[in-house]
Amino acid sequence: MWSQEEFKTAVPLVVAVITGLFGAGVAVLTWKLTGRRERLKLRQEQQMQHYKSMEDLYASLLEMVHEGIRYTEARLNYDEYYQSMSPLLSRAMLKAPEEVLEQLQLACDALSAWSSEYRQGLPLLVGKTGLAMVSTQDFPHQERARELRPLLNDELHKLNAVMKKDLDGRRKQLPT
Repeated sequence: MWSQEEFKTAVPLVVAVITGLFGAGVAVLTWKLTGRRERLKLRQEQQMQHYKSMEDLYASLLEMVHEGIRYTEARLNYDEYYQSMSPLLSRAMLKAPEEVLEQLQLACDALSAWSSEYRQGLPLLVGKTGLAMVSTQDFPHQERARELRPLLNDELHKLNAVMKKDLDGRRKQLPT
């Protein structure tokens, strides 16, 4: 078989080969585990970014509805409001679940009904004098606006609740 001289030369060679294979195995295993950890970390970051983008979208939608109330009460022109509203609603239609979109529609309908009555019930401005002319025709609209405001507030609370429910579900899916 092997002579003692050949055996003495072969042992260090075998040890070197085994050590090299072990080192290569450790390197491959480390590379695989690191890659897996990095992929997991990337997925977690993407999920967190998606959650935050939904949170920002919902906050912007609620702000949009409240801004509609401010525009109505301040007698501001709706052109700027509609212009800022369009891209926001488009994003909502692409990203928000159906339940949120349905409640958003109900809130916007309530806002539209209230703002229409509120505006019609305002005294008529006389030019740019700052004076207003009160008419008896304003009173039914004012009364209807007062009736519609609690309904608008209810729809806003429901919208807020639906959005919170959706965000809570998304938060529970986030890795800890």
